[in-house]
Amino acid sequence: MPRRTTASEGRVELTWPGKVPLPAAVSPGPLTLRERVGEASGWQDRLIWGDNSLALAALREELGAAVDLVYIDPPFDVGASHYLRKGEVEVLAYRDTWGGPGYLSMLYPRLVLLRALMKPTATIVVHVGMQVCHHVRVVMDEVFGADNFVNQVAWKRYSAHNDAAQGARRLGAVHDVLLIYGMGPERTWTTLRAPYDKDYVAKWYRHVELGTGRRFMSSPLTAPGGAAKGNPSYEFLGVRRFWRYGQATMEELHRSGRVYQSRPGAVPRQKHYLDEQEGVPLQDVWTDIRALQGTHTERVGYDTQKPEALLERIVHMCSRPGDLILDAFAGSGTTAAVAARCGRRWVVIDRSQPAFTVIRRRLRAMTQRGEAGPFAVFDAMPAARRALALRLGEAELRARLLALHGATAWSEGQVTARAVVGESGDASGESTWPEGQMHGRRGEAAVVVAASEQRPTAGDIARWQAAARAAGAAALEVIAWVFDPSVHDVEAPGVTLWEVPRTFVEDEAIGPTRVSRLSLAVEVTAGVRAIRLADYAAPDSAGCWAHLGVDAIVEWAIDDRGQDGVFTPRWSTQRGRDGAMESSSPAIAGEGRVVVEAVDAAGRISRRAIG
Repeated sequence: MPRRTTASEGRVELTWPGKVPLPAAVSPGPLTLRERVGEASGWQDRLIWGDNSLALAALREELGAAVDLVYIDPPFDVGASHYLRKGEVEVLAYRDTWGGPGYLSMLYPRLVLLRALMKPTATIVVHVGMQVCHHVRVVMDEVFGADNFVNQVAWKRYSAHNDAAQGARRLGAVHDVLLIYGMGPERTWTTLRAPYDKDYVAKWYRHVELGTGRRFMSSPLTAPGGAAKGNPSYEFLGVRRFWRYGQATMEELHRSGRVYQSRPGAVPRQKHYLDEQEGVPLQDVWTDIRALQGTHTERVGYDTQKPEALLERIVHMCSRPGDLILDAFAGSGTTAAVAARCGRRWVVIDRSQPAFTVIRRRLRAMTQRGEAGPFAVFDAMPAARRALALRLGEAELRARLLALHGATAWSEGQVTARAVVGESGDASGESTWPEGQMHGRRGEAAVVVAASEQRPTAGDIARWQAAARAAGAAALEVIAWVFDPSVHDVEAPGVTLWEVPRTFVEDEAIGPTRVSRLSLAVEVTAGVRAIRLADYAAPDSAGCWAHLGVDAIVEWAIDDRGQDGVFTPRWSTQRGRDGAMESSSPAIAGEGRVVVEAVDAAGRISRRAIG
């Protein structure tokens, strides 16, 4: 172990351009409940979609220091992008292009937020690459204290790597680094044992028992020191010696098959079976768990997915059943999947939409199979959106969105569409707010930008369309953060709907994207309904509008409970490895409102409302 610094020696601290002396406080906006999967009477595990700094601040307000184990697998700052691959579809999962100081400025405050959530007995495991492990370790010394450093583990992912091919002027990089820190000396810990190395087994467990095939090694039964040490002398299996045990014990070992005699007259030895050994205590170099390959059934198509065996080891080593595990860079959802199977509670967070849909699909399937309990889905985006609107103002937000959309400001006077506020406020066609306005023009189309807290309905779209026609516009384009599912019922070729990308709140200059359209058929038989996927259209990889068909859908679910704003799937299905998926729902009784949600291979989410 490294020598610790004393109080008089001070501490080593890493500085970089842009580092602040103390991370700025993060406003803990409330998380919005988006979905419930299953029924829970007490604690509910949580999947949080959004910026982890906002989510962690909100969790701190709600839970306090309640976390027993933190595992995070943040970006490695490799200067490349990572993808979700499903069949022939390849979609960007996240960009890992922070660049030195930016990377540390991203990670540093999040480590501070994570520390505030950890119990005094908690442990944190940070999974990083060789490019940044030295910097991250110094930062963790600062945040958690150098005296709380536990281990730096080298996880050997590959047996060889092609970055050291012929002509390379470097060694092959075949391992990642796990930095393990505790909150204090009383951290939860279980010493695990690893299987013996193959060479060790071949050298020492070289005997194979006839009949059973069990491998064993042998040790002497004779006792050095003889009579002087008080050891008994007698004849056993035709051999007289001083023995370690009394005659009765030796006879019992023989009856139980624990004595090995290579030939008649040879000195007997004691058998030790390989399958009864605990293995060697786990060291800080892990070579027995390999990275996932294409043949592994647990693969979900996520570039940087880690094997469940790796997380199982960490979970069993640093937590106990019932403990709470947190992963703020959830990626493919392996931490949640392993925590559920190991009887731990979990909270996982990711901001990437492809990652979110993969995690949710994986956990929904586990819940259906009984491998995971109920869980709730929360969204941090509404809080981030409100904070952005408060900081910039609605007018500035609207101007930025119009510019990114390639639209110019409306210059033909204020054209408004008055609406009468009704009681139903949504699918009935009445507006929940009194006035809509044309904000811009793109070609022959009028453009409306809904306010950040507005959720346009079918009625709103119809009124805006009438106002656009009255103003002489040939078409209407509506930009919003979120649309009510009823907008898909508007059958108007001249109307297109555009959604503000979630990454817009992170100052990414990405313009609105075309909202995908899910077509459904309702089949009524004997007073009950069944819903069938009929068609699906969305932007293709080039951004052009295309009818992709039902085959592009990888998962869909229905909610017939009608809880406003919270999706509670009564039934869901996913496309299997063979490509098959149910295209019709089970029978649905009653005539109430049913919300259908579908996810395509690119991770895009579409919702429709029936009834």
